[in-house]
Amino acid sequence: MTATEQRHRILALDDNADILDLIQMTLSTKYDVVTLRDAVSIYEVMDAFEPDLLILDVMMPKVNGYQLTEMLRKNAATKDLPIIILSAKASQGEIKHGYKLGATLYLTKPFEPERLLKNVETQFRVQPPGRAKAQQLHEVAEALENTSSFRKGLIRLSDNIEKKDHTIDPRRKMEEKLMEEEKRLKKFS
Repeated sequence: MTATEQRHRILALDDNADILDLIQMTLSTKYDVVTLRDAVSIYEVMDAFEPDLLILDVMMPKVNGYQLTEMLRKNAATKDLPIIILSAKASQGEIKHGYKLGATLYLTKPFEPERLLKNVETQFRVQPPGRAKAQQLHEVAEALENTSSFRKGLIRLSDNIEKKDHTIDPRRKMEEKLMEEEKRLKKFS
């Protein structure tokens, strides 16, 4: 991959951390992956990360995957963004409903990681090349680590997004901020 080529970016959203870990382990060898456990923060993450594909669970608190799909399809900026629904809701009616709302693909849980990878690869073969991104990955990491969702542990970045000299650890980041505040206060003492 040349310096000008970028890997596709994938945002996965599920309230189950184990599922997100499996998605991240499966896809991060070929793609830049951010996982999110809180649907309410999706636009904040999407603005910084600029994903080329979304993977959404249906059954989530507050906002479910169907509602998100419908909202994203109504938004001019995201109406063509590929969406893979990955859900335990496996009835024909649920699957049809997902497609009716605009899902690009509907996969059921439990899922085979290799099948998910193959489906994502296929999607990127048929999809036009990803558009240029406004932010490089280190800028994405810095932007996301400053969100309340990151501090709450709801956002995880694949290892390749993290800079080697830039620790993406909420506890350490908080310690650094506290030390900076202590130094600032000592100046006034």
